[in-house]
Amino acid sequence: MLQKFPHGPERLLEKPSVILDSAGRIIVWYLPNAISLWIQTEMADATIGMGSLLKNSMTGGPGTQWRTFTGNFHNSDSHQLTPGCINLAPCWFQQGREPHGFPPADGFTPEVSATLKGEGGPEVIKSMQRSALLASAALRVMHPRLYWASVATQIKLGRWAVEHGFIDIYTRLQFWASVFNCASVISNRECPLHRDSRSTPEGFDVMSSIGHYCDGLMTLSNLGIRLRYNSGAMVACSGRIVRHGVTYTGDRIVWAWFMRDTLHNFVGTPRPTYATVCR
Repeated sequence: MLQKFPHGPERLLEKPSVILDSAGRIIVWYLPNAISLWIQTEMADATIGMGSLLKNSMTGGPGTQWRTFTGNFHNSDSHQLTPGCINLAPCWFQQGREPHGFPPADGFTPEVSATLKGEGGPEVIKSMQRSALLASAALRVMHPRLYWASVATQIKLGRWAVEHGFIDIYTRLQFWASVFNCASVISNRECPLHRDSRSTPEGFDVMSSIGHYCDGLMTLSNLGIRLRYNSGAMVACSGRIVRHGVTYTGDRIVWAWFMRDTLHNFVGTPRPTYATVCR
């Protein structure tokens, strides 16, 4: 596609920016220095505290996905940070058990992600609350309709959990401070150019990057744009549309907040349309 429709000279963005497509739909928000040093410190401490979960997340062998492949991670210069990639969700469908359409007819129900099961799950969620609120507040500005749709979904999931006796889900939803359904915590991983096929085109994934690293660049290859991606930067994009990858040198932590459309379908929340610039 890029060979047939090549973009112009690549541009480097270093100031807060919003990127629109040809129809006026917002597909990228770029917010450098959006995360205060206070919250960055909390994120780093929380990620170090997830060391055992991160250590067990890396995989090898045939069929391994690049997201958890051992060869894509490197050890920390300070030896405090454990490399790895974990997904956390108070309530989601396990892979291969996601229903399609509404009302769901596959017979599967959501459950707590493996990383949040057990007595330690609520404490992990609590350690993420301030960053969760920041990402949620950002989404309230970036995509108000998606924000309120997700709030409605979280409320409906809580009611469903109580009505059906899923106390473990309800307890974790009570502590979960984000309007996003799920989060990935990623430590010292290479990030090749990719799209997120399970994200919705109309939605945003919010990526918060912190750490002791330099030369951070996020490449949006199908847009011909690079973003200066220093510690404290926040980027929201339609991961299904925008092909993105990151290069850096040093120790880097990413908390990526995202949604699963299957949860919205499960409780009957309509999918919002694209975010646009108010005229």
